Amino acid sequence: VIKTVDKKAYLSALALADISVVTCDSTSMISEAAITGKPVYIAMMKSNKNNGRFKKFYSLLTDLGITRELKDSVEEWSYESLNEVNRVAPIIKTKMKTNGII
Repeated sequence: VIKTVDKKAYLSALALADISVVTCDSTSMISEAAITGKPVYIAMMKSNKNNGRFKKFYSLLTDLGITRELKDSVEEWSYESLNEVNRVAPIIKTKMKTNGII
């Protein structure tokens, strides 16, 4: 049983892994694995409720070639890793300038 979580060790483990398998109940876990550029398999579990947001999230990442549903076999593939901070920061800065905030 792990009683504490070392974020640096967790991110290092993701970086070292050839393939990540994450559960469908955590968009954070899926997103963190997606920054690696390495295959991310989602272990789908039965949901207690029908959450359209999660389904849209899974579909988007699957369409981008980042994730696949975990089934009986796994394979390796690659994709351009997510780098949302560098993608979104210029957009926010432009909007802030446009609105006279900076």
